[in-house]
Amino acid sequence: MRFLSLSLIILLYGCKSTQYGMATEGESRRMTIQESSDVIAYDRIKAQSVPTLADRAEGGRAIGLTSLLGSAVSIGTNMVKSMIAKDQAKYTANYGFGLSDLYFYDQLSTESVFDPVGMQFGGFTLIRTFKNTAGNTDTAFVARFELDTTRATEILNNSIFRLRLASLDLRHAKAKISKGQKKNLNLDLEITFRTSYANEQGQLFDNITLGKFFFNLREAPLDRTDENYASFYDKLKGKPIDGRSFIVPRSFGYFKDSRGNYQKAFSQGAYNIQVKVTESANNKFVTELISDNTDQIINIISKEAKKGVGKIK
Repeated sequence: MRFLSLSLIILLYGCKSTQYGMATEGESRRMTIQESSDVIAYDRIKAQSVPTLADRAEGGRAIGLTSLLGSAVSIGTNMVKSMIAKDQAKYTANYGFGLSDLYFYDQLSTESVFDPVGMQFGGFTLIRTFKNTAGNTDTAFVARFELDTTRATEILNNSIFRLRLASLDLRHAKAKISKGQKKNLNLDLEITFRTSYANEQGQLFDNITLGKFFFNLREAPLDRTDENYASFYDKLKGKPIDGRSFIVPRSFGYFKDSRGNYQKAFSQGAYNIQVKVTESANNKFVTELISDNTDQIINIISKEAKKGVGKIK
């Protein structure tokens, strides 16, 4: 009996988590969108006019607020509420972020479904917090992703955009980190852009995947006193993120012109973003499925998206 008790104590002590792991008490996760539009929404019932691509190219923002339509500000509804547990791997944690009711463009268009004028999406931020042992709110990690503006020509020519990492601040893991284990974390993010839209022929496309991005980190330090901590994360700033996405297609609709007539138009492009996060403190629990198959996954998504895009007129 004494031997059994001693063994139990040793086992419990060996499994005890460090201050860097199991940061789950009072957890809060939120995602925010960065939009660069300076447009102010106004009552849709009033007379409206829609600038063409040529108008915007010649006059830029000088056209004025009265020529812009719609509500430029995205609602940004939180889509993900709870953690997804993974019982078979106690040193692995899975959770997610999400935003819906977003607008990709700051105004309607009379040009086409892929008119890029007025694109206001600039990136997004992920924030996870928790209650520390003192009962105070503490930050587990903050990740900022931004639109890769160096690929502007690709957006215009191919209707495709890419992302890059603006910054990452990683301090505490949700996954368990035992004492004696390195204070490092493996982090995998899968970012998905989706939309729903209707074309001029009345065809409906619901929850269509536009693209996916993958961000994978191995042996990322958690201890801010580590001499390699700052340099590790500094090197990540501006790093391109694997993957790509089509810009959001504009749904077909109508607007009311200054004479009271209804004209054909294309929407501001409603979309949503979902992010799946996997943390692991032990390499044997880390799957290489995403890393090994990124190209194949992106090719499949591109083919599926093109099928839907090809039906839009």
